Amino acid sequence: MAKTVIVKLTDDIDGGDAVETIQFSIDGKFYEIDVNATNAAEVRATFKRFIDKGRLSSSNGRTRAARSSSTPSEKTLFSQLSDDEKRRFRLWADMATARRISDSRVNSWVAAGKP
Repeated sequence: MAKTVIVKLTDDIDGGDAVETIQFSIDGKFYEIDVNATNAAEVRATFKRFIDKGRLSSSNGRTRAARSSSTPSEKTLFSQLSDDEKRRFRLWADMATARRISDSRVNSWVAAGKP
């Protein structure tokens, strides 16, 4: 059985038919907007003076947070500790304000007997 799926884009600005999706990012947030040819030209013209003065990022559109080795679906050893264990670890490691705590550091604490 054959199936034909037709995707029709609607212009997010004026509600008419759109011909393309434009992607952009600012302040570490990524956006996309479906637009017709006229609105696409307007978006590009609006950004042009900033693009002309800007430089291409070597991060390929990914923020530092996105390049982090852990993702929300990955559990770190530290995240699996109880609140009391986290408090004791931070005291032992003298890391009261550290946001990133490596698994190897937690393993060292465990090897020391979880003081």
